[in-house]
Amino acid sequence: MGKSPSPKPGKVPPSEYPNSRARRRDRRVKRSTESTPLASGSSTPRRKSSEKNISSSNGITPAEPLINGSFEGSTDFIPFTFSDSDGESSHDKPKKENGEAQNVDTGSIRDKGKGKARDGYSPEPGLSEETSKSRREKDRQVEREWDRGKRDRGRDDVRHSTKRKHDLLFDFDDGYANKKQRLDASSRKAPWVTGIDWYKYKNVAEMLHAEVETFVHWISPSPVEDEVRGLIVTQISNIVKASFPDARVLPFGSYETKLYLPLGDIDLVILSDSMAYSNKVNVLHALANTLKRSGVTSHVTIIAKAKVPIVKFVTTHGRFNVDISLNQGNGLLSGKIINGFLKDMHGIGAEGKGSMALRSLVMVTKAFLTQRSMNEVYTGGLGSYSIVCLAVSFLQMHPKIRNSEIDPEKNLGVLVMEFFELYGCYFNYDEVGISLRDGGMYFSKRKRGWYDYDRRGILSLEDPADPSNDISKGSYGFHKVRTAFAGAHGILTSTAYLRAGMINSRRGGRSVHLRSHEESEDLSILSTVLGITQETINHRNRSSCSRASFDLVFSTDVCHP
Repeated sequence: MGKSPSPKPGKVPPSEYPNSRARRRDRRVKRSTESTPLASGSSTPRRKSSEKNISSSNGITPAEPLINGSFEGSTDFIPFTFSDSDGESSHDKPKKENGEAQNVDTGSIRDKGKGKARDGYSPEPGLSEETSKSRREKDRQVEREWDRGKRDRGRDDVRHSTKRKHDLLFDFDDGYANKKQRLDASSRKAPWVTGIDWYKYKNVAEMLHAEVETFVHWISPSPVEDEVRGLIVTQISNIVKASFPDARVLPFGSYETKLYLPLGDIDLVILSDSMAYSNKVNVLHALANTLKRSGVTSHVTIIAKAKVPIVKFVTTHGRFNVDISLNQGNGLLSGKIINGFLKDMHGIGAEGKGSMALRSLVMVTKAFLTQRSMNEVYTGGLGSYSIVCLAVSFLQMHPKIRNSEIDPEKNLGVLVMEFFELYGCYFNYDEVGISLRDGGMYFSKRKRGWYDYDRRGILSLEDPADPSNDISKGSYGFHKVRTAFAGAHGILTSTAYLRAGMINSRRGGRSVHLRSHEESEDLSILSTVLGITQETINHRNRSSCSRASFDLVFSTDVCHP
């Protein structure tokens, strides 16, 4: 191979740059045409050089050839040494993953000894001072671009690849809407199973009935919780009446029917003639200022452009969420209707005790949908009123209950499973609507004029107070609710089969059991589809502290802490 002419002082020919096109072409030709023979007596497989063949015109002298290496008389592999003061050789440099040696940027090597330039860089070996200065200027320019926020392509690729790897850690089709739901799911517990003796039940139906009954008792408002909420309503009522003498503050919704969850909102409505004839936005702002000055809350959110304008805030004592609307009497009527159903839909021999079956279906369904963020109409889910109407219709139309073949109060577990089965798997939402009048019935959506070709599969629920009103027409995401119901039924069914096998094994003396809380949760059936978060447990524990705080507030006859 002929010797290439030496370049002019201060310039390096383009073919000598490590990443130049001519250099890469020569390297590919050399790899395809040349091969490196094995050294005599060596069993090492044949290898090709992956190092850069740097020309001696750069002033870098080859080191002594390998004596006992696996290469013999080959020019493909030429180790190099550098004469910098810190004694670092090219053999200490890391290798690239594709087998090529990493390029050594000699311009970034700082000489800690003699011969430093003014800017702190030492002259590069084999290059003139002018070339070294131009390279250093390019390095500074890159640093300035980085300071201005520009990122090179390589770092962008690394960042995006890291993000893709991070996204793979989560399955965004797992049914949860956000990170909080995933964290809550990982912290769910089953505190209601404490004290349940699973081994005294003869079949799965009895096990599930006892568990549903225990769950409803645990999740229902405790006397302390209900008393604290009542004190909050009284406190807010006193505050509002001090500024608006003709106002009446009345609770409605789940607080009035006692079907609220531990983290449920307190829904209040203010009935006032002076507010009705005033500008609604001004009244909302005046009400918000009144609440903040009283100390009942520190932050108030005004939603004035909604269909029903409300004021939202979180109380200082107990951290309860409160929603206040103005002159909306529909909620008061719906509360009376629900209380009527709870009182009248009793089981056999349960007159005057209320409907435990209806309460159980409502509480289980609300807890199930709440932990999946499907319990609000504005997010496409089912509201509390719609859930109650679904449960009422289910009990009204159940054939064995209509014929008095079963007592609903003694078959809570079976009713929960059949509730999920009916509304998750079999109900014809395209053609059929639900009415609670005259003991319950189904009607044709086409004949009623409620059929919507663009919104097929959407639930249609007739308002018991107004037959022309569809209370579920705002639940645009009901298909997700239906899918969740179907999945819950499948999970409960498969779990029930497993528990039946365990009961048979126990009867045959083929099982050993340890009476511990961990095993009690493992035997739970209901906990496979819902659970209690630590946030709920903490909120319930704070209720007793809030009760003591309210004793101090009302004893001093003050409406603020």
